[in-house]
Amino acid sequence: MILKHRGVKSVTSARILSVSEVNQYLKTLLETNSLLKNLTIQGELSNVKRAASGHLYFSLKDATSKIDCVMFKNAAMVLKFIPKEGQQVTLRGSLGVYLPSGQYQITVRSMEPQGVGDLFQAYLALKSELEVQGYFDQERKKKLPEIISRVGIVTSPTGAAIKDMIAIIKRRNPLIDIVIYPSLVQGDEAPKNIIQGIRTFNERQSVDVIVIGRGGGSIEDLWAFNDKNLARAILESELPVISAVGHEIDYTISDFVSDLRAPTPSGAAELVAEETMSMTRALVQLKRRLIQSLETKIVSNREQLGRMKKEFLRFHPRERIGDMRLHLDVIQERMLRSVKGRLKNDRLQIKNIEMRLGLMNPMNVLKKGYVRVTDNQGLSIGSVAGLKVDQRIKLHFIDGEVDAEIRSIKEN
Repeated sequence: MILKHRGVKSVTSARILSVSEVNQYLKTLLETNSLLKNLTIQGELSNVKRAASGHLYFSLKDATSKIDCVMFKNAAMVLKFIPKEGQQVTLRGSLGVYLPSGQYQITVRSMEPQGVGDLFQAYLALKSELEVQGYFDQERKKKLPEIISRVGIVTSPTGAAIKDMIAIIKRRNPLIDIVIYPSLVQGDEAPKNIIQGIRTFNERQSVDVIVIGRGGGSIEDLWAFNDKNLARAILESELPVISAVGHEIDYTISDFVSDLRAPTPSGAAELVAEETMSMTRALVQLKRRLIQSLETKIVSNREQLGRMKKEFLRFHPRERIGDMRLHLDVIQERMLRSVKGRLKNDRLQIKNIEMRLGLMNPMNVLKKGYVRVTDNQGLSIGSVAGLKVDQRIKLHFIDGEVDAEIRSIKEN
């Protein structure tokens, strides 16, 4: 190594470094610099890629330069927008060296679109993504139950919105029970709180419908309701979910995913109470129509019964019953005579059959001295045709059997 010092040159020996050692030295040098450890930098996104691992890789560039960046999964998961090519962002992170290649890069901890306009673009991007995935399909939306006896509300317990909702529900239908799940409705932790509220009500199945919402505010104030994880929780809810966020002109992702959107929290309270009031009115009307129908039916049946009674008496039922009894006695006597005659004929037929069977019984023939002849298989032999000399046969007598052998055959 040659060292210069006040114009004097000298040569001294030095340790030879490896490539890894040089890269490690530069990495340590950059990562210990206070400015480079806490960078806040603006630029345009380029070559945005999301790996299967969930890590986000991209470049940040301006008109003349660019820097490689990496945003690891745990940081990328909490982004409130979808990074896209050409988007202007502000990011915070630290500058370091990737040892295998010796390239320096920014490890990004957080990233935000520039200005409110960019925040709205992030909202539109997420809305477009979820719409393609079917989150907003009308076919999957659940209807509110016809009778709502208990409503679960996920919102801030101290806000003006919950007070208005309670007042409206109690005024319109005092029979409805209200269960409040206290939740943050603004800030980074708000989506997690709201999701937990939805899941808690679903696990316990203690309410008929869930209302999530808050009062009005800026797009930043309402941003918790533009969370992708919250949208998934609403989609997966077994209980119907009503979204009531901000004012009538405010729209959030929750409004599109939920089963019903209310323009305001007060509007949600009116919807919940109106469903039950409408059902109550319908039941009252149905009861009135049912009573009228029953009364009409009773009057009609009484008149018909009166007419039938008159017709019945006109036919003199007692005399007719007496005649029918006499007629039944005659029929019974005829049936008995017929049965007795049939039994007598059947007995005669049975005796005749027994006699015929006795005549056909081969044992009776054997008693007269005849013999029945069979072959080895037990088949009867009634002719000499087919017999052979030395063939074994059996002779069946009345009192036993004899094995025999044919010595000669003579045909008549």
